[in-house]
Amino acid sequence: MKYLGMILRLQMKKRLQNSNKIISLVRVYLDMKYNIVRDVLLDNKYITEITSDHYHEYQGKSYMHLIRCKIDVYGEFIPFVIGVPKDWELSLFDFYIEGESMFIPHMDCLGKLCLFNLEGALIDANFKGLFNQCVNKARDVIHDGVNGKNKDEFIAEFDSYFALLPNLRFARVSMPKDKSSQQIKVCKLEPKGKGRGPSAISRAHKNVKYFVSHKQEDFQFWDIRGTQVNGIYLFIEPSERIYPPNYLNFNAVDFINMLFAWFDGTNFDKLNPKNAQDLFVVFEIKQPGEIINSCAFQINAPVFRDGNKIKLEECREIYPVLIERIDLEVLSRRVSYTDNSLESKSILLIGAGSIGGYTLHNLIKAGCKNITIVDNDMLKHENIYRHILGARDVNRKKVEALKVYAEKSLPGVKIKPIGKSIQNAIDDKSVVLASYDYIVSAMGNHNVNLWLNNYIKSNNIVSTVFYIWNEALDIGCHVALVKSDREYDYNNLFSRDKNGEMYDISSYVKKGQDVSKSFGGCTGTFIPYGASISLNSSMLFLNLLKKHVEGRISENVLCSEKGDDFYFNKAGFQKSMIYEMQKDKISMKPLSKIREGFNAT
Repeated sequence: MKYLGMILRLQMKKRLQNSNKIISLVRVYLDMKYNIVRDVLLDNKYITEITSDHYHEYQGKSYMHLIRCKIDVYGEFIPFVIGVPKDWELSLFDFYIEGESMFIPHMDCLGKLCLFNLEGALIDANFKGLFNQCVNKARDVIHDGVNGKNKDEFIAEFDSYFALLPNLRFARVSMPKDKSSQQIKVCKLEPKGKGRGPSAISRAHKNVKYFVSHKQEDFQFWDIRGTQVNGIYLFIEPSERIYPPNYLNFNAVDFINMLFAWFDGTNFDKLNPKNAQDLFVVFEIKQPGEIINSCAFQINAPVFRDGNKIKLEECREIYPVLIERIDLEVLSRRVSYTDNSLESKSILLIGAGSIGGYTLHNLIKAGCKNITIVDNDMLKHENIYRHILGARDVNRKKVEALKVYAEKSLPGVKIKPIGKSIQNAIDDKSVVLASYDYIVSAMGNHNVNLWLNNYIKSNNIVSTVFYIWNEALDIGCHVALVKSDREYDYNNLFSRDKNGEMYDISSYVKKGQDVSKSFGGCTGTFIPYGASISLNSSMLFLNLLKKHVEGRISENVLCSEKGDDFYFNKAGFQKSMIYEMQKDKISMKPLSKIREGFNAT
């Protein structure tokens, strides 16, 4: 026992020494990172009065560095808090104005600025360049907002700002197609969990939700049960822009009466009987310039003034209602081989979106039985027209729903769903990349793909990786096969123009065009393409995978398929020379030769 005690003490001492070494290394690493951040801050001529802390929280979010400073916004020094997240090369930096709130475009109620639309954007992971670019953008957003230069951008941000109003409620709404003012049916949705006590009642009150439609079949399709009451739908076409209400000094009665002023009230009594105790009203606003906005209100005990023009004189309570549209007019806008050699292969599928869903479908149909799917996203109503999953899986984790879909489709299929981002899954060891025969990135996102490629290479993981992505408006799709121990990898698909800007040299879209679309402000952007192109890209991948398994491909390659350019041309976009020069529908080229004949156009 005496010797055993000595051995245990020695082991504990050794472990303590190792722990101290690790702590010392972490401190050196943090100091090195801090020095980089400090140097960038000191070099920026617009930043003064700098303080910085490691690993701090701000507004409920954790940051690797939290910086307090003042930024020169065209002569006025404004206090800022800048958060540098761990994944800054994917999500950039968070800029908050500290102190007095402002009601300007691209700024939320926490003072956080929305600087860039990251959907479809290619991030050049250069800390100094990105940080300085964000500082310049922040200065412009504040300056233009205070001076009213970007006021019209409120229209595109309408939903984002309406969502900041106090006492907000929520509704899924199917708008009438004929755009005539009419009665609608409203059903209050009961919360799934029936808690008790004041706190549960308070939570239920704050999260009131409704289902609204003019068609009874919508209630049946979405399996909505409960008491239905009458509401009204009003379509208005104002001759001047209607901006979202200012959440800092919101007056609900004034805002509603401003909307009512654009409605001919001669038939209002037929839509809303005078003895109605409560009124649920939905406004669809056709703004000058063809942009459509919408909002709704639950008005309790309303009293209206008689006459051709409707005016709300008084009421007991008013609740603003944020609309999630589920009518076909909006939802449809986002649509604009059995091989036994694969049966024993383990496959990691990253991404459970449109590309990932069809890729999973094709993999199981080809005989793959052991697949892990990684994605942290939920299926939303706007996804269903280009996803293999449908309406019954809305508001479920995509990976969980795809597991059910795959395992009910074919016998013997085993799907492991991981509802996290690939970065988090790797960090917490939910995913060990080296344990898979094949890694398939179906995220369709160059930034994530570059991060994955560089992570695999820097950690000496010898894996075969397939990267799949679509081009906008069904103009084409690509698959890159990359064996990480070879010289030419995913990075070889990118170059820089004369201004030093990074671009995708294989793209079918002419450089410098923004092909993303938005229906809900900064948070509602997406790249428009339909299910057919995801089917094509998933099949392009599967054919490449089979060739690789059969030993018919010995080097890293890019496989590209040209799509129909009708809708692309109709939208007014220009194709790159790469598209024009590709003679065959499908082209396969070694990554070692990918730059031959390519240029910045």
